[in-house]
Amino acid sequence: MNPEQTRVHDRIALIACQVMEPEIEKLTLEQSHVKTYYLDQNLHRTPKDMAGQIQEIVDRIDGTIDRIVLGYGLCSNGIVGVNARTQEMIVPRCHDCIAFFLGSPQAYLDDFHSRPGSYYLTPGWIAERKDPLGIIEDEYVPRYGRETAEWAKKEELKHYTHIVLVNTGVAELEPMRKVAIENAQFFKMEYLEIERESREFFMKLVHGPYPSDDFITLSPGEEIRQEMFI
Repeated sequence: MNPEQTRVHDRIALIACQVMEPEIEKLTLEQSHVKTYYLDQNLHRTPKDMAGQIQEIVDRIDGTIDRIVLGYGLCSNGIVGVNARTQEMIVPRCHDCIAFFLGSPQAYLDDFHSRPGSYYLTPGWIAERKDPLGIIEDEYVPRYGRETAEWAKKEELKHYTHIVLVNTGVAELEPMRKVAIENAQFFKMEYLEIERESREFFMKLVHGPYPSDDFITLSPGEEIRQEMFI
């Protein structure tokens, strides 16, 4: 079947990063044909572990649904090696999951080239306190003490120029804006806000179609390779 022509009764398994849960759940509340599986967003820090955890889910559900869709980009080669086993798998043609929030791989490239020093914050990142200040408080201070924690995070972000809040319309804006502005002020970056309330790319993940410009279609038994994204 042509992946660009998804049938309404297709049973879809969507394996995605937890950071996308607010957007995906908004679209799947009444979609009984979509079964979602979320993996911890901290896997982005250990991409070598990502493929194995995705593969475990693929193997468990293999043959029980019509199509598997990944809610992951290439993610530092984290998904390389995942095998579609006995059924078709759809993979976003994205290097970074920020493309999902901005609407398409091309939209992300355009935004990146216009402002390469951007640190993006989304509803999921903020909800889980994965903004830079949240990471300092929850992860760095307990390990290193405040002075070293703040210095380390400032060093990590020294080449960034903007804190960019991507408003996807799934959470109350003011609390997110407050967190984003606090980060911008603390790290002496400019603050910028982008509205992406259409959630266009997430709609495609859940419902299709899966055009070849934005998605890679793996045949049964085919493995994800880095060159597919080049």
